[in-house]
Amino acid sequence: MIEQYELPGDQVFPEGIAVGEDGRTFYVSGARNGAIYRGHVDQHRLEVWQEPGVDGRDRAVGMTVDAHGRLLVCGWTSGCLYAFDTRTGDACGTRHVPASEAGLNDVTVHDEYAYVTDSGEPLIWRFAVGDELGEPERWLDLGEHGASTKPFTDFLNGIVATPDGRALIVAAQGAGVLWRVDLATKQAARIPLDTAVNGDGLAYVNGTLYVCDNTDEPDGSVRYWLTAVDPDAARLLGRWERPHDDSPTTLASVEGRLLLVHSQFGADRLGRAGAPFTVGVLEAPL
Repeated sequence: MIEQYELPGDQVFPEGIAVGEDGRTFYVSGARNGAIYRGHVDQHRLEVWQEPGVDGRDRAVGMTVDAHGRLLVCGWTSGCLYAFDTRTGDACGTRHVPASEAGLNDVTVHDEYAYVTDSGEPLIWRFAVGDELGEPERWLDLGEHGASTKPFTDFLNGIVATPDGRALIVAAQGAGVLWRVDLATKQAARIPLDTAVNGDGLAYVNGTLYVCDNTDEPDGSVRYWLTAVDPDAARLLGRWERPHDDSPTTLASVEGRLLLVHSQFGADRLGRAGAPFTVGVLEAPL
């Protein structure tokens, strides 16, 4: 059984992950080069699926696959959401948000809409995902619910729909909080956890919310955790420390195991990042 997957290249710095329609193919984004890689659970090494730099895509971060088989990719400060047909590999839409401080970070799909977090402003953008990718809608401003409106301060990051489809959970990494947003009413409130959770990528696995959690310690270091949260009961279920140099940014569940994207951002800050860049494999703790 494969315990780790490798990505080709020495400047990958992987950031996002999405699972394909078959439940066994997965895609990983390159935060520093904009490339998109494709892997399979039975193959040790990923391949370059979308070359970097096309259509201004010099960054690629959060991703998901919609019901039409399109891979949706956040382009970070390009302000673009890109779409690719996972069956053919063809580009099938690029949409640019009308915002000067945009930092499109992560995306989730529920029903016929894609919801995208903006780290530049505390915004959630919405795109229709029908036969074509729709134009951006400035759907919710969390600044109206108490988030900081100073650029890149609350730093919205991971986003996921709850299993019952009634709400979105949104990580504000800079503020150390998780938000719950009611999809029907657009009312938003912080989840009252008794500890900071500096969430990056999010994933629900068997009803438990797992968070890639980058928590600043009192000595100024960063401790990387995999954190499990029960947002319905507002309680922390567990924390499992991850290696600093791996710096996991996000995760996905594949065949009952967690794939953790090892960005190496922490190692890069210390001047020791380098190939091979990897995706780790972990049994779900809960």
